[in-house]
Amino acid sequence: MNIRRITLLALAAAALAFASCEKDKPDTPKPKPVTPKPPQTGTTDPYADLSVYQPLKAYVDREAYPSFKLGVAIDGDAKLYDLAGENFDEMTAGNAMKYASVVRSDGSMNFTDVTNFLNAAESRGLTVYGHTLAWHSQQQPAYLNSLIQDKYVELPGEPGEIIIVESDFDNGRHPFNGWGNSMTMSVSDGAFKVTNPSAVQSWEVQFAYDVTQAFVKDQEYTLSFRIKGSAAGTLGAGFQIIDGYKSAGEFQNTQFTTEWKSVELKCKCTAAGGTRLVFSLGTFAGDIYIDDFKFTTIGKQYEVIAMTPEEQKAALTAEMERWIKGMMEVTATRVSTWDVVNEAIAGQDYDRDGFYDLQKGQAGDMTNFFWQDYMGSIDYVRVAVASARKYYAEFGGTKPLLLFINDYNLESDWDDNKKLRSLIHWIGKWEADGVTKIDGIGTQMHISYYENPTTQANKEKHVVQMLQLMAATGKLVKISELDMGYVNNQGQTLKTSELTERQHRNMAEFYRFIVSKYLEIVPPAQQYGITQWCPTDSQANSGWRAGEPTGLWDLNYNRKPAYVGYVLGLTGK
Repeated sequence: MNIRRITLLALAAAALAFASCEKDKPDTPKPKPVTPKPPQTGTTDPYADLSVYQPLKAYVDREAYPSFKLGVAIDGDAKLYDLAGENFDEMTAGNAMKYASVVRSDGSMNFTDVTNFLNAAESRGLTVYGHTLAWHSQQQPAYLNSLIQDKYVELPGEPGEIIIVESDFDNGRHPFNGWGNSMTMSVSDGAFKVTNPSAVQSWEVQFAYDVTQAFVKDQEYTLSFRIKGSAAGTLGAGFQIIDGYKSAGEFQNTQFTTEWKSVELKCKCTAAGGTRLVFSLGTFAGDIYIDDFKFTTIGKQYEVIAMTPEEQKAALTAEMERWIKGMMEVTATRVSTWDVVNEAIAGQDYDRDGFYDLQKGQAGDMTNFFWQDYMGSIDYVRVAVASARKYYAEFGGTKPLLLFINDYNLESDWDDNKKLRSLIHWIGKWEADGVTKIDGIGTQMHISYYENPTTQANKEKHVVQMLQLMAATGKLVKISELDMGYVNNQGQTLKTSELTERQHRNMAEFYRFIVSKYLEIVPPAQQYGITQWCPTDSQANSGWRAGEPTGLWDLNYNRKPAYVGYVLGLTGK
């Protein structure tokens, strides 16, 4: 018994002595991370051999710039995700995390695409930058408008004519939204004018009127208007269910000539859920004029009780909170940085106070939804920020939540960075309550290299000035959506197939300039990083800068000189 006690005591003493020795040892210095230098290409030309370079993120000096993240925006396949994992630190979803990608036309929410995107990023060791919580584009305007629509109280008596929309266009406005084939819409000489530059498939060029209260299945509707064209042609019309763009009934086609013609058409709505009256004109090339437009049905008469501005604000405040709560429930433990508000600032100083005002809705715009028009220029941002912080914490977010205001044309030379100055002014107003906190500013920088040396020098001057102004705020600074096109001496925007090797190198040098100036001007503590918006060049049929040399890789995933420009900028060469 005594021998065992002595043995145990001896072992304990030895352990304590060992621990004491370990504690007294000096810390072994950790090896410093080594940032690779641009490789030798066998010549003094860094562009001579693009294959010798390492993955892009290897060139970030993590010791000098510990907070810097190299990001990329992705809407693509597994190969693009793999490319991102090899070369970048972080991914931004091009579309998956936007309101219209999650919220359906009936207000229900589906986060499948969000979860898939998070899984794709995390499986490749990447963090995710959230984009975006409050924006006017890629919304569900019909659903959002239904939350603030007028109330209808049925009146006693016989059914009568219900006017859904009517216009003689004499006020210079029209109620339509349109798309396809670079078509244009305007009001000319008191008539609605739609112009299609070339003949395509009928459905490829359309204009439409969206309603907030769905058309009634099996109910008959009447269209009447006057019409003429710059040549003879055909105009189609029908009801549409926006989800899936399904037909809910078609009016008889209207044949028109160069002389005014009066038309009256009747059609029953054949399916429930239709909220769009859509007109198709793609087979006609030229101008169509429409006047004295009226769209009606026969039904019960109602008294219309409009929602007050206060009621509309309350309804949309609740919806914004619901949307952000849903997103945070899915992402709070996985995403800690967001564009909380996107593209808020207009390019107009409506009230002449020296700063641009916020963007606002325009008559006939049925694609966008401007929350600020109803919630107010101050409160809509404060609600978005407060909701993000509240629900991030509620659903388990533990990292510091960083919220950015993201906008474009902040490097603008034509107004001496006035849009950025205006954004900084508005941030001061949003934060004036002492509660609202905006952590950083994101600058999109969808830019071009200009072959004209005077123009290019002015562009570069205002990039520098932008970074200086952003750094002076003390907030985090992020280049959030960088991509580049090319404008030659004749002012023409060139396609990728038109670029010479020299022009590719000009673009690369502009990338080098931007990256190096960011690292030079923005203090390391304020550096969030740079996100390349287009990893590859744009496809010829893309909706974004179609056919332009926007990427660091070509469409076959080969590195371009732009890749080397990034490397040289990151390494200060």
